[in-house]
Amino acid sequence: MDKEKIERVGIRELRKNLPKYLSGETPLEVVRHGQAIGYYFPIHQKDKLIEIAALKDIAKQVETLLQEKGLSEDEVLEEFQELRARDRKTRRTESEVDPRRILQLVRRRS
Repeated sequence: MDKEKIERVGIRELRKNLPKYLSGETPLEVVRHGQAIGYYFPIHQKDKLIEIAALKDIAKQVETLLQEKGLSEDEVLEEFQELRARDRKTRRTESEVDPRRILQLVRRRS
């Protein structure tokens, strides 16, 4: 994955110009206070073959990000499962799990 292709954007900028970013073609690294909190990979669905190709491209980009951060899929999955288990203990539903917490693992490795 070419780092120049991922645009770094602050959360306020993203909110302010959300329609522009959602209709754009450029993947985004969303940051808050200089720390990455998420990634957005646009998929513009025209037909199933294009959608499948886009998902394969995203998978490659995620694989590259994991390699850059020194993480394995198993480590991310394990961290997610631990967070979900903790959230269940506090009576939160799975749909309320905050995905930003998973990025804490990534940040710790940076």
